[in-house]
Amino acid sequence: MALKVNEIVKVEVEASDGQVLREGDAIMLRVSRRTPEDVVCRFAGLSNGYFVTTTLDGQHENKYRQASIETCYRIKEVEKIPPQELNGTGKEAADTAAQSAAAPTMMPGA
Repeated sequence: MALKVNEIVKVEVEASDGQVLREGDAIMLRVSRRTPEDVVCRFAGLSNGYFVTTTLDGQHENKYRQASIETCYRIKEVEKIPPQELNGTGKEAADTAAQSAAAPTMMPGA
């Protein structure tokens, strides 16, 4: 073989504020719908002209038309809040809040 040609294509995707997105980055998209919707997800790349994301847990892939994305920002990682231990503290706080809401309010001069 006398000649070997390698085509190298580099595609950079920039967020609305100019930050370069890399696969796996946590992002927030504002998507055009009847009512604009904010979506928190992970950037997964581009595919056939679509902007591809995955859910934070990586289980589902979604594709958006680039024209339907109003804004895109890279965000800090999102953490799942672990369930409270089964010591009743969450239930006690909820019960106290419910009791406070149900208590009669004091009227001035009463």
